[in-house]
Amino acid sequence: MRILQNLTRSELDAYVKQPTAKKLRDKTVQDGVFIPSGDKDAAAVYVAGRQKVSETAGEGWQDAVEISSDGYALKAQERETEAAAVCSYTRIGDSGRYRLQFANTAMISRAVKQGYVTVEGQRVDLSDEVKKQLLAAGKEIDGVRKRISVHNFLLHEAANAQQNRDAMQEEGEKMSRVMMTVSRIMHGRKVSPADEKELMEFNKDLYAMAKNAAALERQCHKHDAEDDKISAENERARERAAEPKDYSVEETPMPNMTTEMTVDLEGELPQIDEVAAVIRE
Repeated sequence: MRILQNLTRSELDAYVKQPTAKKLRDKTVQDGVFIPSGDKDAAAVYVAGRQKVSETAGEGWQDAVEISSDGYALKAQERETEAAAVCSYTRIGDSGRYRLQFANTAMISRAVKQGYVTVEGQRVDLSDEVKKQLLAAGKEIDGVRKRISVHNFLLHEAANAQQNRDAMQEEGEKMSRVMMTVSRIMHGRKVSPADEKELMEFNKDLYAMAKNAAALERQCHKHDAEDDKISAENERARERAAEPKDYSVEETPMPNMTTEMTVDLEGELPQIDEVAAVIRE
């Protein structure tokens, strides 16, 4: 077992952020304290040594921590990565002017917190006024995004509500049909096979009860024409209910929105010309 000691939090974070554990493993092999597996004496000596260091620190001594060259390199790499993630930029024609684009408020916040952006390797400091303009432009774009999102959400909510209303109405109409079918069967009236099938699928016990009651009915009813008309209307109602319904909605598309800033590098010092929220349909 190897124990890596005197490693700062920033160094550990830098190693953890690496895509693989190779650098941390190499560091452990190179600088770690080796304790043989199962060697209790060696482990006891190591623990005693650490306790002695802690006691000494309590008497007024302070540990001196030296960051390795690898740690400094990792920290620098991390800063470069963060700076590159602040924004993107394109050159305007053949001039020394560049258009910087911030895709979201997170990028703007990083730039404002950092206090500068890097264009073609040159540092461009952000004044307090520029920072305010960047934050205001990002807020404007966020407001547009929020309004569009709420609008689309309400469209879907309205479509869902309409779908629920249609389902409840169809269920109510079906209930009315099957109860009418029960009454017609019980009184010995003529019922179409489709009406009987609908009743049987709706409730088998109710269907059996109606058929048993019909067996006891001895009266002769001459309502065939009326019953045929009822069955035909029931069939049309079932066909309407079976028709596919479109509850899709046409969302308002989210436009391409960025916060843009123009930087002029032609002079002795970089100049920031304008900051604006740009919305492209």
